[in-house]
Amino acid sequence: MEHKIGFCTTPDGARIAYTTFGHGPAMVWPPGYFYAVGALDLLPEARDYFEDFARYHTVVLYDIRGAGLSERNRTVFTLESELQDLETVINHLKLDKVILVGQSMAGPVAIAYAGKHPERVTHLYLYGSYAYCGKFLPDEVKSSTLTLLRQQNNWQGTRSFLSLMAPQSSTDEIELYTAVLKEITTPENFARLIEMLYTLDVTNLCPGVKAPTLVIHSKGDLMIDFKAGLELASLIPNARFVPWEGSHWGPIRDTELRRVVLEFLGDPVRADKDKETALASTKKPSHDVFISFAFPDKQAAARIYAHLKRNGIDPFWCEELAAGEDYPQLLGEAIRNSSSFLVVVSNASDNSASVRKETTIAHNNKKPIIPVRIEDTLPKNLEYLVASSLFFDAFPQPLEQHLPKLTGGIKKIIGSKSDEKEQIKK
Repeated sequence: MEHKIGFCTTPDGARIAYTTFGHGPAMVWPPGYFYAVGALDLLPEARDYFEDFARYHTVVLYDIRGAGLSERNRTVFTLESELQDLETVINHLKLDKVILVGQSMAGPVAIAYAGKHPERVTHLYLYGSYAYCGKFLPDEVKSSTLTLLRQQNNWQGTRSFLSLMAPQSSTDEIELYTAVLKEITTPENFARLIEMLYTLDVTNLCPGVKAPTLVIHSKGDLMIDFKAGLELASLIPNARFVPWEGSHWGPIRDTELRRVVLEFLGDPVRADKDKETALASTKKPSHDVFISFAFPDKQAAARIYAHLKRNGIDPFWCEELAAGEDYPQLLGEAIRNSSSFLVVVSNASDNSASVRKETTIAHNNKKPIIPVRIEDTLPKNLEYLVASSLFFDAFPQPLEQHLPKLTGGIKKIIGSKSDEKEQIKK
């Protein structure tokens, strides 16, 4: 699904980056997790989550001021500044009616907008949110957390914080989320945003909400106390409260929870999405290996492709896509439907945003990653993504002298994947 990226400017001159996709009534997500526009490429779970709603709605996401593609230079962290940014995006897109989604600290912002513009909000959905969460946290906990987050060269505090948000995540996933945060904001901005989370208070605004409201809160939420969700639902007139099992990051991973929200919105609910997805996947092309490379390495990648093809391996080559096709989406599908992932490692690929995105998709989808070095260099930007894989050295020249061994290695990987599938069938 095509994600259109745009920019708008707030009355005080700040740039806000947003993305829109899908068709239907507008469904707007004020940022609850700092970063949205680029997350769709880096986190397949997030992409699938939002695209579920985009089947029936025009989904609108934007990066919070101070992070992502939005204005990084931020000095004011208040409810009023957050509300101004939300108003700017909605007015810029000329949206007369909106469904507002408030997850985590976006909840108070969505509530403030719904109270100020009741004629424009048709539905309000709040997950893992609060009217004022500061009352449920001891001051010493807030103080120590902020001190950890402000450390310039130590992101351990961020890792701990992310573990509270998604306690079921693996160590690799937490490291990936931490790496993303390093790229999209600063420790000081991150700490100030969390400090704002602790201080936002819309207790007095909740009774003014007129829109039908759904409040869902997970009993296992380690970040926002379950009692905060109960209190929130009690403050909004006629709000429906649904207790849930799971974590603070529940909506991203829980398809059953999405069904509850779709039903609340009056959207069609597919009876068996897993079967539908499985059926659709059988129609998609499958390859033995996806080859990722930076443009300066295209000739070397083409020689690797040709050798593998001649020796009975079916590699994916980006030029198989026709002009006019949805290039990013089809590349992602090709990675997910390939048995393994080969990345041509060089200084060029280590500095390539597209190679990093492709390798991230492969990593998130647990594809065997085969890093093939065509020059004597060790990656820095790709280091985390390929750290658990053994490098295959395809230098010095000529490249072809190294390819038979590479071919044998890929055949072993493909064979082991086939054996796993047969075991699953049995």
